[in-house]
Amino acid sequence: MLCEAQEAKKPDLGMWVWAQAAFNSAEARKELFAFCEQEKITQLDQHIGVNIEKGRDAILNGESFSKLVIEAGQKGIRVNALKGMPSMFFERNHSRVLDDLRAIIAFDKRLPEGTQLAGIKYDVEPYGTKEWVAGGEERIKVMIDYLSYLEMANALLNKEAPHLTLSVDVPLWWDNPKFNVKYKGVEKALVEHVQDLTDYIGIMSYRSNSKETLDCVQHELAYAKDIGKSICPALETKELEGAEKRISFYEKSPSEFRQALADIQQELAGNKAIKCIMIHHYKSFVKYLDGEKNKPAAE
Repeated sequence: MLCEAQEAKKPDLGMWVWAQAAFNSAEARKELFAFCEQEKITQLDQHIGVNIEKGRDAILNGESFSKLVIEAGQKGIRVNALKGMPSMFFERNHSRVLDDLRAIIAFDKRLPEGTQLAGIKYDVEPYGTKEWVAGGEERIKVMIDYLSYLEMANALLNKEAPHLTLSVDVPLWWDNPKFNVKYKGVEKALVEHVQDLTDYIGIMSYRSNSKETLDCVQHELAYAKDIGKSICPALETKELEGAEKRISFYEKSPSEFRQALADIQQELAGNKAIKCIMIHHYKSFVKYLDGEKNKPAAE
């Protein structure tokens, strides 16, 4: 009976947090944790700054970030160090980005005993670069560089911090055969290569209803099951303009959002290939649910 209950467990909820102002004071952390408790959020992907020239202080606002990780752990919330920039995984940047990763690993090792980061999360969107837009060999180079970095990061983590997970956020369309690529002699969907090289992926499956959101992740979910990995579908709450309005719940009522989220959780309950369901993002989510009266100072 207990086993059956565990199998039917609904997926946890996670949330992107972009601004460091969300953790750089006791009051900001208190506000963030209160919101997490209210919405039953148990994973935070917190964006951080890194400056390796500062040595032991390479993690910007490191003392406050340490407090976030410690206090979150006491509340049953896991924290990923989040980094992202469209050209971050270009070959010319590999050395610097690996140094940043080493700084994050060093930060994690200095945390008090019994406290640790959950992992490193990259939100790198290379399709925003001119090299990707150019198509052809330039785009292929971008994809190969992206995969090469993941392979190096994976090797570094396995050697120096095997407890830290490696995850990335990807668009919902990297399963399209148009973006198949050959890597290490194997040609297949770009997203499948990415899944091979990470512990799990977040999918920006931004649609404003449960059916379309679930439809967007079927390829990645099936592949995750095949290789023993997991995925995180995601929902958007940010105010968007023009045609993009349709991908956010901002134009719908919070009750419609909650019903869609409940439907997704019910559909995915007990699915071991689901890590959690991600919500984008702290600032917009608070604004969406509560209006400007409770708008936090940070994203």
